[in-house]
Amino acid sequence: MTGGYGRGVPDAIFAHSRLAWVYDAFDGPRDDLDAYVAIAGEVGADRVLDVGCGTGSLAILLAGAGYTVAGVDPAAASLDVARSKDGSTAVTWIHGEVGQIPAVAADLALMTGNVAQVFLTDADWARVLLSIGAALRPRGYLVFETRRPERRAWEEWAADTGPVALDIPGRGPGRAAP
Repeated sequence: MTGGYGRGVPDAIFAHSRLAWVYDAFDGPRDDLDAYVAIAGEVGADRVLDVGCGTGSLAILLAGAGYTVAGVDPAAASLDVARSKDGSTAVTWIHGEVGQIPAVAADLALMTGNVAQVFLTDADWARVLLSIGAALRPRGYLVFETRRPERRAWEEWAADTGPVALDIPGRGPGRAAP
């Protein structure tokens, strides 16, 4: 998740030059991203905008599938991580908030659930939707996922909340405490 669009400042975990590097390792496998690639195919997209692209996992996956991709994020450190990944040169990276997205004439704008949840007020959503609308071609699509609080998904999350140690590719060992 890359947060901070509504406040104009990205959350520290995404903006800090050391923390951004651990995000992917602790986020785990991103098997949820294949659904977004499938949606791009279903709507016949060519140009895709990844809003809140973070460390670039979805943007790079889409570019690898043959789409023309632009990824936007307010956290420069997360974009540094994205740019370091294999396949990153196929993506146009934009450092900025949603309001700074150029008119890229995208066929499809995507926001994963962990991005959509950072917009907390009606004013934030209005600004986001207007900005994305301006970046889309006429009759372009916006696809986003949100969480349903009444489902109480957190009750199904792992009960083990002990410290986690992982090897961060290119960085060495990392440890997260609950």
